[in-house]
Amino acid sequence: MSEESEDRVASRVSRGRGGTEAELDPETHVLARMLKAPGTLTQRIRSDDGLLPLAIQLLTWGLIFHAVYGFALALFHSFEVASMTAVKAACIALCSAGLCLPSLYVFSCVAGLPITVKQAVALAASVPAMTGLLLLGLTPVSWLFSVSTNSLPFVVVSNLLAWGLAVSFSCRFFALLNRGEEGGKPVGLNWWLVIYIIVSLQMTTTMRPLLGMPDSGGLRPREKKFFLAHFQESFRKQNSGWRRGR
Repeated sequence: MSEESEDRVASRVSRGRGGTEAELDPETHVLARMLKAPGTLTQRIRSDDGLLPLAIQLLTWGLIFHAVYGFALALFHSFEVASMTAVKAACIALCSAGLCLPSLYVFSCVAGLPITVKQAVALAASVPAMTGLLLLGLTPVSWLFSVSTNSLPFVVVSNLLAWGLAVSFSCRFFALLNRGEEGGKPVGLNWWLVIYIIVSLQMTTTMRPLLGMPDSGGLRPREKKFFLAHFQESFRKQNSGWRRGR
C-alpha cells in the first residue's frame, strides 16, 4: 500500500507542477512535452517554475534542429555550402528570437497577458524550439528534394512553406498559454508572430546566400537588400539561366 500511495503522490505532483518529470530527464521530456503535451510547458511558464533552465533547453534544441534542417536544405548545392548554412540557420533562429524578445514582452502585456521578463525569455525560446522540432520531422523530405532537383524556385518555395507551417504551430502554443485568462485572446501574440516571421525572413536575406557560395568570398554579401527584393531577384536569375540553357 505504501508503494502505491507514493506512486499516486508522485503522479499528482507531476501533473500539478508539470516540471517534476523534466527534472529527471530534462532534454528528453522537454521535447516530448512540447510535441505531445505543450500545455504542461505553458503551465510551467505561467507558474514561473524554473524558467531559466527551461529556456536554455528549448533554445539549445531549437538551434540544433534548425542547423540540421539547414544542412539538409543546402545539400542542394554542396557539402561545403551545407556546412555553412547549418551555422547560418542556427544564427537566423537565434537572432530572430533575440531581436523580437522586447516586442514579445510588450505585445503580451498589451494582449492582456502580463508576464515577467523571465517568462518572455522562456516564451521566446519556445518559438524556435517548436519550429525546429517540426522542421526536424520535415528534414528527410527537404533532403530528398534538395539532392534530386535543380529547380531553385521550387526548393525555396517548398521550404518557405514548410517553415511557415512550422511557425504557425506556435499559434497553438500561445493559445494554450493564454487559456485560463479571463476573456483572454492571443490576438496580440499572434500579431507578434507576424513580426517574428518578417524579422526571420529579413535575417535570412541578411545571411544570404543559403543555397550557394557568396560572391564576396565571406559568409554573406555586404549589399543591403529587402527580403522581397532578394527573393524576386533570385527567381529572375534562375528563370534567365533556364531560358539560356534551353
